[in-house]
Amino acid sequence: MSGHNSKNFAIEERRRQVASLLARSLTQTEIARQLGVDQSTISDDVKALRLMSQRFIYDLAKSDLGFYYKQCLDGIEQ
Repeated sequence: MSGHNSKNFAIEERRRQVASLLARSLTQTEIARQLGVDQSTISDDVKALRLMSQRFIYDLAKSDLGFYYKQCLDGIEQ
C-alpha cells in the first residue's frame, strides 16, 4: 500500500474517532488531547465532517426527491 493511501486511511480513521467523540459532547480541545494531535487538526476535521454530512444529506434529499416525484407521477397516471 502506498504512503498516500495509508495517510488517507489514517485521516479517515481519525475523523471517525472525532465524530464519535463529538457525539459524546467532548470539546475539540479534549478530542485533540485524547487523539494526540493539534487542536487545529481537529478543527479541520470538524469542518470536513460537516461538509461530508451536508453532502450526504443533499445526496439523500436528491435521491428521495426523485423517488417521491416518480411516486407522484405514478399516482397521477392511475
